[in-house]
Amino acid sequence: MYESEKGKEQDLMKANYEDLKLPKIYKRDGRDCYLDGVRQKLIFITPEETVRQKILYYLVNNLQVPKDMITVEEHLSHYNVSSRRRADIVILKMTKEGALAPMAVVECKAPNVPLGGKEVDQMVDYCNKLEADYGWLTNGYDQTVIKYNEKDNVYDIIEELPDYKDMLKGDFVLYERGELPERIPFDELETYLTEAFEDGQPLMSDISNQTPMEIAVAAFNLCEGLLDTRKKMPVGDYGMFKLIEDYGVRMLSYGNAAGGTFYGPYRSFLIDLNGSTEFVSLNVTTYGRTEKPDKVKTCLAVAIDNEKDSHHALQLVFDDNVVVTGNRCDFYHHGRIAVGNRGSGKIDELRMFVEERYPQIISGKRFFLGSLVNDRLWGMDDPEVIKLVVNLISYALVRDEYREYAKKR
Repeated sequence: MYESEKGKEQDLMKANYEDLKLPKIYKRDGRDCYLDGVRQKLIFITPEETVRQKILYYLVNNLQVPKDMITVEEHLSHYNVSSRRRADIVILKMTKEGALAPMAVVECKAPNVPLGGKEVDQMVDYCNKLEADYGWLTNGYDQTVIKYNEKDNVYDIIEELPDYKDMLKGDFVLYERGELPERIPFDELETYLTEAFEDGQPLMSDISNQTPMEIAVAAFNLCEGLLDTRKKMPVGDYGMFKLIEDYGVRMLSYGNAAGGTFYGPYRSFLIDLNGSTEFVSLNVTTYGRTEKPDKVKTCLAVAIDNEKDSHHALQLVFDDNVVVTGNRCDFYHHGRIAVGNRGSGKIDELRMFVEERYPQIISGKRFFLGSLVNDRLWGMDDPEVIKLVVNLISYALVRDEYREYAKKR
């Protein structure tokens, strides 16, 4: 488990591979190289490669993974995935049909690379694409290990990667987070974020360092409130839906219409929607577009699980949709909506759906989802937070209704 200087808990566990044996070093073109025992070739030494070599040693000697069941830096396209990217390490298994298939993906980062949401998303994306049950991300000091939970269609955090025979059997030990730490005092939030951005610290609350500070503090406060399971949203009838249970925090993976993958801790709510039981989950994460890879914003995502699929029904980018005036934070949404692979829906049509089903959030050309006064720590028992969450969920449900309409049309 990783703890920052202020004791903020992360879903990262400590890893120490300092004493693991490294391969012999040789010179090639005046540069030091490892003689890789798996690839059977000389590899230039870099900080990331040193971590990778220690992990390879650990896999072979500690977890008893056969060398011929390990591939290193192999293109995903070798596994019939349309991508030019490479997976650091893939552990293979033999299927009943006698074919080799990925069982685990291991992503290695240099020791100076913090393991944040972007790095975890990459690991989960590779696991999804390769249909691997296990994932392991490490920089040699911190690590997170996951196991696919087929029943709930989520990834569970586990203590460590099991040995090869146990992986074949699907065995694992769940990671116990222990007691929640005390939240950072309200008057220290901005200082904490500023120091974290300057030091490159990973944040459990995945906030972009490019988001304006007054908005970043609000996003951080809201995210911490969503993750604090000591405060519960009251069960009851909220108009468009009934809350059956505030289900707490789950580690989940979702896709969006643009093909992105989001993995992290979501606050989940079990709801009754017209007699049907659904899961709706909220998460604060970073968000970027492929055409602008250097621009990263902070996003509030509302995800819906139903009998058809699991997806982000709403992605509200804080940078573009939250207006801060003094300590008042107004949450809007512009209404833009993607309809699967069909492109964008029509905002005017969406507004018609909202007018019929949930008109109280219409505010001119935008949708007004609520206000929070940023003068205290927010939690799920706060009336203002409850109103915002109810509006977010209701708006996301209407958006999904419109998507179904647009697809049929």
